[in-house]
Amino acid sequence: MVSKIGALKALVSFYTIFHMNITQEDMDAMEKRFYLTPLVGLIFGAIILLECALILWLSRSIDFGNSIMMAVLVLLTVYAGSKFLHFDGLTDFGDGMIVSGQQSDHLRALKDTLVGAGGIGVALITVLCSFAFYSSYAMTPYILMVFPAVEIFVKIAMVVAASFGRPGNGMAARQVSMTTPMSAVLGIIVGLVAEVVLFIVAGYVCMLIGMAVPPFNTLLIILIVGTIVSVLVGYLMARTANRVFGMVNGDILGATNEVSRPFLLFFILLFLSAVI
Repeated sequence: MVSKIGALKALVSFYTIFHMNITQEDMDAMEKRFYLTPLVGLIFGAIILLECALILWLSRSIDFGNSIMMAVLVLLTVYAGSKFLHFDGLTDFGDGMIVSGQQSDHLRALKDTLVGAGGIGVALITVLCSFAFYSSYAMTPYILMVFPAVEIFVKIAMVVAASFGRPGNGMAARQVSMTTPMSAVLGIIVGLVAEVVLFIVAGYVCMLIGMAVPPFNTLLIILIVGTIVSVLVGYLMARTANRVFGMVNGDILGATNEVSRPFLLFFILLFLSAVI
């Protein structure tokens, strides 16, 4: 239990702006228990839940706020809240993918500290897609369920990518080497438990601001679609990185976090639109 708490402390300190005093033992525990990463998504999800609830309440009370404002606020939260760490990985991933040449050329571009056209282009497309899909959701209680839930699902995708990736020689090498397919299963279980907790809290928030709680079948759709998409994106990112770069490192994990978000928003919206 102590090692799990240490692992969670290290994850929070490493992946968020919330600094915690951690030891080398905590870092070792994090590398062995990377499947706890979805709990970091729960923290972001809780913050986003409060933000979305406030804007929905203002929209209903004084007609202030819309989905565009909410999209900007959520993106600001996840980018600034993660110290732009994952966004940096996304730009590096874009540079590494776009460059021509052999595996060594792709790897050199991935690790280059300068950002090129590939990195800017991939990051721009990813951000625009995320913004567009956030903005496509109507100002309904479903926002309180979907937007926070997505931040847990993107962390599941990271765990899946680490579990199927080949370790390199960088900072995340031990995380990747110690994260197995069984870790992915544990990550999914941890993530789904976190989702249920978030849904329960979101239900109470809906009642608090005078909005109807979404029916159970729609919540089930969010869980099923979100899990499938996060697993597929995580696996495909690992498979692509293994082929192009010969490994999965911290940049790939960060890119997986960012790339999975627009896919999750799109497919959850697609299936909800077909049912509602």
